[in-house]
Amino acid sequence: MKNKIRYGIIFFIAFLIVIISINLNEPNKNDKVRGTIQIWASENTYNYLMECANNFMESNEKVSISVNKIDDYNSLKSSLENDKSNDVKIFEASEYELSKLGLDKFNYYNPDETILSVYSNNFSSYRLKQVKDNNKIIGVPLTSRPLGLYLREDLLEEYGYKSDDFNTWDDVIRIGNDIYNKSNKSVKILNATNQDYYDLLDLLIMQNLDKEKDKVKEDVNSQLEALDNNNILNRSNNKEYLGKISSINGLKETLDSDEKWRIVTPPSNGLGKNKFFSSKGTELYVLNTKNDNSKLIDKFIIFVLSNNKETVNYISSGDFFSSYLYTYKDKDIENPIDNFNGQNPLIVLSNIEEKAYTINDYNKYLEIKEDFGF
Repeated sequence: MKNKIRYGIIFFIAFLIVIISINLNEPNKNDKVRGTIQIWASENTYNYLMECANNFMESNEKVSISVNKIDDYNSLKSSLENDKSNDVKIFEASEYELSKLGLDKFNYYNPDETILSVYSNNFSSYRLKQVKDNNKIIGVPLTSRPLGLYLREDLLEEYGYKSDDFNTWDDVIRIGNDIYNKSNKSVKILNATNQDYYDLLDLLIMQNLDKEKDKVKEDVNSQLEALDNNNILNRSNNKEYLGKISSINGLKETLDSDEKWRIVTPPSNGLGKNKFFSSKGTELYVLNTKNDNSKLIDKFIIFVLSNNKETVNYISSGDFFSSYLYTYKDKDIENPIDNFNGQNPLIVLSNIEEKAYTINDYNKYLEIKEDFGF
């Protein structure tokens, strides 16, 4: 009888241990999410978002996510209008595409209370302003394009200059003229072809935005003319140049080169003037559907934003620049890059992003860019 009681007690204790172990190891039911997400991503972030989706599904077995690459935004608009499913629909776009195609007329999920109110300190203030529509936040910043000045230090040293010498546009013209003459008129300072030209133009527009619209265009054209007349701008794809105004794409283009580069803040319009500017980035927008699955939406977007290890791999390769500033506190970001002198370019770009100028009249900015052919 005593043995039966003893075995009964042992069995009961073992049973309790098993139950407790199961409860400890089983995820909190309140944390479980389920549902289907469709994502439309740009070419630059497609691989990253695909990896995020796969990793998220591994730890959330009741979730299904498909990632589609955006071919063009007209097709995206058609897909969003014609898809009548209750899936969570998330797409990547810039504020420009949103207004240009009428995508801003859709009804969007508001991430303010659930995501941005908690994580707002991890975004630059100018990015938070960009995702507002009539004072209501409708998107979550995903990528940014802080603009820096990339300089070939091997060429600079050859002609007796340092990267610190480029403080204002007047400095650029003075140094550029000298190097152009010393190089027998073969080296111009700034590349002005393809995306480098548009980044230069974008920087000049933003540096003059505190004026009336027509005055902005007049002054930007005058600056471009002065740069051309003083042999600063390289307009040929086959000529050697010393530097360029660029963003994360500039890093990607120079990673495999044998040249020695350094990135610094761009020249300003005068001593003491602002040097921190960022071009258009992209946001994640979530359509409001009949499927009120805010728990799934919030959990996935927070996962995408804070997925630091994977994010660092992609930004270090120059695929895109994350708007999430906490990313740049990762120790791997501090690692030097072989063909770059000075700080890691991502540290410089993140500093520019954090302090970037806030555009108060975004419509004026977009209109001016359109007038210049953007």
